[in-house]
Amino acid sequence: MNIGFLNIYYSKKIFLVFVMGIASGIPLYMILSTLFIWLTRENIDISTVGLFALTQIPWSLKFTWAPFIDSYKIPILYNYLGQRKSWLLITQILLIFSLILLGFSNPAENLILTASFALLTAFFSANQDIIIDAFRIEILEDELQGAGAAATQFGYRVGGIIAGAGSLYLKSIFSWSQVFVSIAIIILFLMILSIFVLKTNSHRKQKNQGSLLAPFKEFISRNSIKNLIVILFFIFFFKFGDVVAGIMANPFYVKIGFSNIDIANASKIFGVLMTLLGVFSGGYLVKKIGLINSLIISGFFQIVSNLLYVLLNSVGPDFNFLLITIAGENYSGGLGSAAFVAYLSVLCKKEYSGTQYALLSSVMGIARTFLSSPSGFIVESLGWSYFFVLSTIFGLPGLIILFWMKRRFPIKMQIP
Repeated sequence: MNIGFLNIYYSKKIFLVFVMGIASGIPLYMILSTLFIWLTRENIDISTVGLFALTQIPWSLKFTWAPFIDSYKIPILYNYLGQRKSWLLITQILLIFSLILLGFSNPAENLILTASFALLTAFFSANQDIIIDAFRIEILEDELQGAGAAATQFGYRVGGIIAGAGSLYLKSIFSWSQVFVSIAIIILFLMILSIFVLKTNSHRKQKNQGSLLAPFKEFISRNSIKNLIVILFFIFFFKFGDVVAGIMANPFYVKIGFSNIDIANASKIFGVLMTLLGVFSGGYLVKKIGLINSLIISGFFQIVSNLLYVLLNSVGPDFNFLLITIAGENYSGGLGSAAFVAYLSVLCKKEYSGTQYALLSSVMGIARTFLSSPSGFIVESLGWSYFFVLSTIFGLPGLIILFWMKRRFPIKMQIP
């Protein structure tokens, strides 16, 4: 079926995926963007700010409880809303409360309390991601997984505008606690829209899936040890350089002299628009030239774009060059994200989509969480320029694995 660039994105299912993507993006950006700026403005040292990457631990470990989310039916709510939406309702209510608690913490006075509420927010956000990813994979046909990945990333980045630029604009008027309450109210609205207004349901057949280990056993059973190692190493390294650089991007902007409004306009508005352009280009690219070729092209751009941070550090707080840096980094990041999410999606068997997607995305989460947490110490030891050069080098292994996959391990051998 010949699907045009716009037509592949025009459906009720894709719109639901987009809305859920917004809800998915908001809490992550509130923690890794807004909170990091808040901490830096409070003069928390850079090494400590970097350690806040550890609040992402729930995203890295979500595969451990995903089988429970996949199989357990919430009494009463299941009969009215179904498996995914009943879990989504409970999770988003708890997410709203955790965000409010985070906003009322005071990092200057009690950093441990702030970290605890950030960790709590991350846990409910990770739980939300399990549900949303599984729901997306289940309701979309295989040929729409690329478009679904793009719609997810589109919504994700819109959530980034809300949590990033929106929070910084609101901070010029309100206190941090009022900012976080405002963002929580937006999630409440999205919850009502995605659960009660948009009635698209999963067509997954509810059946006995066996033990909680069944999703893991199924994934392992259809891959040799060698192939499993290749898949997991690729997932780990593909966006490694990108996330290591990204974790320090906002503190970097603050330290070299940009204001909150500069960061909001450049990174959180213009940057997100460039990311969306990259995301939609990536979704279309997957459809036209296939997953592996799309991953190779986007992987190359992701690596090169990190060097723009080095140039920005040399130029200093020049707003025009900030726009150039963000344009290159965000477009390439969006291009890679669309292809990467589509790749993870096709690896999952739909009966176990929640658990298997959580497992695969958690592998990348390990890079984002544990290995990016010393970023602040690296910056203090090497300086900003050498740090971003190092992040560029971190992206090379993923690209090398892709070229090997193209010749020896094509995508048709990987999908269930």
